[in-house]
Amino acid sequence: MNAKSTFLAAAVIAAAFPVAAQEQPRIAASPVLPMYGMPVVLDLESSLRTFIPATRYVISANNITVDYEYASSGANSTAMGREPVQIGEIAPGNYNVTARLFDINKPAAAPRLVQNTLAVVPPQSYGVYPLPSQPRAYAPTSVLVRSAAYFNPATMKARVSGDVVRVEFDYASLAPGADAPAGMQMFGTVRIAQVMGAGAYTIEGWGRTNGGAYQKFFTYDMVVAQTTPVVEYYSARLDHYFMAAGADEIDLLDRGRQGDWKRTGLDFSAFTRYADAIPGSAPVCRFYASGPNSHFFTGNSGECDYLKALEQLQRARAQDEGRVFEGWAYEGTAFYAIVPTNGQCPSYTLPVNRFYNNRAAQNDSNHRFTTDAAQKAAMRDGWVDEGVHFCSAP
Repeated sequence: MNAKSTFLAAAVIAAAFPVAAQEQPRIAASPVLPMYGMPVVLDLESSLRTFIPATRYVISANNITVDYEYASSGANSTAMGREPVQIGEIAPGNYNVTARLFDINKPAAAPRLVQNTLAVVPPQSYGVYPLPSQPRAYAPTSVLVRSAAYFNPATMKARVSGDVVRVEFDYASLAPGADAPAGMQMFGTVRIAQVMGAGAYTIEGWGRTNGGAYQKFFTYDMVVAQTTPVVEYYSARLDHYFMAAGADEIDLLDRGRQGDWKRTGLDFSAFTRYADAIPGSAPVCRFYASGPNSHFFTGNSGECDYLKALEQLQRARAQDEGRVFEGWAYEGTAFYAIVPTNGQCPSYTLPVNRFYNNRAAQNDSNHRFTTDAAQKAAMRDGWVDEGVHFCSAP
């Protein structure tokens, strides 16, 4: 029995929550017609109670897929309910949204599918815009071009030189009223190849037609914040959680290059570089153990030092006994986070609780860190609440 099964079994009651045959769940967005800069929230409109801690999503091209888990009969707890999924800001365009509903009682069964569409409206004014609209240090960032002329998004390139982000694109010079050439449109998005540290930048939009010289058409002044998002992921296969801070690792996970990890829609704010961190911050040690195939994070220096010493002891013992070391191996500083004092966070921050699945005896240890009130309540029904461990920066 894995941690999730134990989680649910602890709350089994006689009442059942079958999906009525006539019920038609709906996956809906809020706002209904989001514009550039508006965070998107997806909600499963249904009487169906889903397992809150396991909800996750992935975006691939113009497809958004949200996975939900429910118990068709026999299980109920504070971990079951209805919790909207925070998708955040996404590039303007048209999306296909699919909710996949997995019955925990029937793990081999195909999921029930609920589908809808979502349109994200581009800015009304022509120009270049950062995406997200308020970029954060060393996090994935894109640039949106909104043009009066049709251009080919496939030709878009973005690079950083000093404090300038230069975006290039090829556009079509057409007579008034002419039809748009195939593959061309009036807005498009491109990922900035390099990560950006905190500071002020200018985005420049350069276009060319018929292979001619580039001309500068747009400029936009932006500020990249000091904080970076620490993004949470969930693996249904492992029933584990993981946190990533930094564009490269986030990109690998979002592309599915590291297993079945998918975003939960939750994150908290920290700092990638010591120079950006504010007073009260501490380096967060990251460890990995191949035995439980899990990561561990701590901002407590004593806890970090203890695990480093334990690693040396266990490595030496494993070598003497001819075994492979499977314990907690230090991987370095993951990020810098504000840490609580006597369990209390500063008033301008949000407390990040640490939860433990209490499965060391099964060689399946895993921890989760979250600021979300609904998730905290759900996790307490099965996991150990180890208290406030970080404070999410403003």
